[in-house]
Amino acid sequence: MERLPHSPPPRTIREQITDRLREQVVRGELAPGQALRETELAAQYGVSRGPVRDAFLKLADEGLLLYQPNRGVTVNSPPKPENRTLIASLRQQIECFVARQGIKTLSDEDLAELDAQLETIREACERNDASTLARADLAFHEALLVRCGGAEFLPIWKWLCSQMLMTYGRLDEYSEAFEEHSTILEAARTRRVSDITSALKANIQ
Repeated sequence: MERLPHSPPPRTIREQITDRLREQVVRGELAPGQALRETELAAQYGVSRGPVRDAFLKLADEGLLLYQPNRGVTVNSPPKPENRTLIASLRQQIECFVARQGIKTLSDEDLAELDAQLETIREACERNDASTLARADLAFHEALLVRCGGAEFLPIWKWLCSQMLMTYGRLDEYSEAFEEHSTILEAARTRRVSDITSALKANIQ
């Protein structure tokens, strides 16, 4: 069967600026501790300060930027290697725990949502689009978390993800990222607890 293109909804100016800044942090184009100013970025993007301010708030909430007294907004520092190992372990524990509790209750609608997220990952991999891939990667896992009944874990989970995003390791491994998420989805389809926990642990590194 011919695969129809998946068209994501148009993104607002705020979302576009947020994505651009997120990508720059992920790629290391914005150095840790670097100050960011609303007026400069608004002039650069040709927009008012409002969307830039909203992007700052969003990325600060994700942990990629910092609001500091007398310093304004700066780029956060990535976690130390030993801290990142702990962060990845905590994220693994949350996702595996929730998957064990909820995988057997997944409906066809739930699986369709995961399949749609996987399609976005596939398209990002084909385009070598690092920013979309990073965003789609986390959207896939968030959908699995929520569909398995783990919405209450989202605040701490999102913080863990933002810390891992600053050392995102998939920028040059596009096909591998797609295959790993395909394995997770297949395990979700079969409802095999051991398979999905193994797939999640292999992917969350």
